Amino acid sequence: TPQFSYQRLKGSDPVTGVEMASTGEVAVLADNYLEAFFSSWLATEQSVQGKKILVSAPSDFRHKLVEPLKKLEEQGWDLYATQGTHDFFAKRDIFSTAVYKISEQIEPNIATLLKRKEFDLIINIPQIASLGRSEGFMIRRLAIDHHIPLITNPQLAQIFLQCLAELDRENLGGSSSISSLADFYAL
Repeated sequence: TPQFSYQRLKGSDPVTGVEMASTGEVAVLADNYLEAFFSSWLATEQSVQGKKILVSAPSDFRHKLVEPLKKLEEQGWDLYATQGTHDFFAKRDIFSTAVYKISEQIEPNIATLLKRKEFDLIINIPQIASLGRSEGFMIRRLAIDHHIPLITNPQLAQIFLQCLAELDRENLGGSSSISSLADFYAL
């Protein structure tokens, strides 16, 4: 898992690109892909403290989130979404709470909720053509500035939600399960 220093880069859009260099990486070996992925993400000093997720995704990607979000909803997670994403989920029997966009200037809007740390995870997939200080940019920047975990990559969002839905996060990792590479291969 790469680690980026977005908090030090004030005002930058926290979206990774192919030309970017990370400030560090974490590699983890585990019994399966999801455990390895999620353990490496946790090792980058991030965590999801509660069960409130804000989702904002372009229309051509939303369908890929349906299955893991249904599982999370069944497990008691609270889902929040921007209006278009909310409408899409509602048609697929996923309950989410619609939140006002920052530009709507109706309270409480996303900016106010982010400042209050009302969400435990933000999934904000940017539009390809989105340039400048868009609504998505403001959401991403506020998430970073308020230390709320942020996922901006479509494939990463799918895997991450799958991890939340399928892994026993309480018993994942820990010092009792840490072993060397040689020990891992000896198993």
